[in-house]
Amino acid sequence: INRLQQNILWGQRGNYFETPTDCPQRDERLGWMGDAQVFAPTGCFNMDAAPFFTKWMRDVVEAQSPEGAFADVAPRYVHTSENVPGWADAGVIVPWTVYEAYGDKRILARTYEAMCRYVDNLEKHNPDYLWLNKRGNDYGDWLSIQADTPKEVVATAFFARSADLVSRVAGLLDKPEDAKRYRGIFEKVKDAFVRAYVQADGTIHGDTQTCYILALRFGLLEGELRHAAESHLIDRIKERDWHLSTGFLGCAYALPTLTEIGRSDVAYRLLENTDFPSWGYPIQHGATTMWER
Repeated sequence: INRLQQNILWGQRGNYFETPTDCPQRDERLGWMGDAQVFAPTGCFNMDAAPFFTKWMRDVVEAQSPEGAFADVAPRYVHTSENVPGWADAGVIVPWTVYEAYGDKRILARTYEAMCRYVDNLEKHNPDYLWLNKRGNDYGDWLSIQADTPKEVVATAFFARSADLVSRVAGLLDKPEDAKRYRGIFEKVKDAFVRAYVQADGTIHGDTQTCYILALRFGLLEGELRHAAESHLIDRIKERDWHLSTGFLGCAYALPTLTEIGRSDVAYRLLENTDFPSWGYPIQHGATTMWER
């Protein structure tokens, strides 16, 4: 576990230069938004990353399209797409993560209008509150392991997450009308998600670990549906012999979600695995930083 933390920190040192780069060793040395939002809580835990993210969020806002779409990478370059679920949402999730880590509202105030434009753009193109349109080069749950999480499920979950966080930011910035409006969008997306993708027994369309992790972590389920989804998540992990099948997006929220639902025993079991796929597997093979896969 100590070696894992050392590898994480060494990877951060190699990538947190001016922008949160994807990886330092090849032609993807870019500020990939999905990678940034996945790693931001860890980045803020390991170091004082507030100045770093304050600077980078200026790049993110500058790269936003006139219509409100956030780019795949920031700073933006010409051959990039935009509005990718889980990637574009970094424009909302990263400032919130920095606020959560340090309690400083300034980054929220600086990026608030851009956050609003982003959620407004999603609502404009998806009036049924399912994120089916304008998803750019949709990467889905990138690099998942034999688990095809439906991209529309991932997208709609992140639509809800961004609306929820913008509502919370509005409340913190003393904008009660905005807080009410974006809370309403969140509730509409949440209701649409349940109607479209959740069965009466709590099974979510796709029935993958990531489906349940995102729905639980983002507060999309209530009551008996939530309890049923918690059981389904454990079942999906157990059937993989207590291993994850998640990609970028599900992996980031896996252990916090398990802890939140009272299954830290499963979280520790996953953390302590050393065979593939696990965090311990690269260490067994001499890794000194975190591998992409």
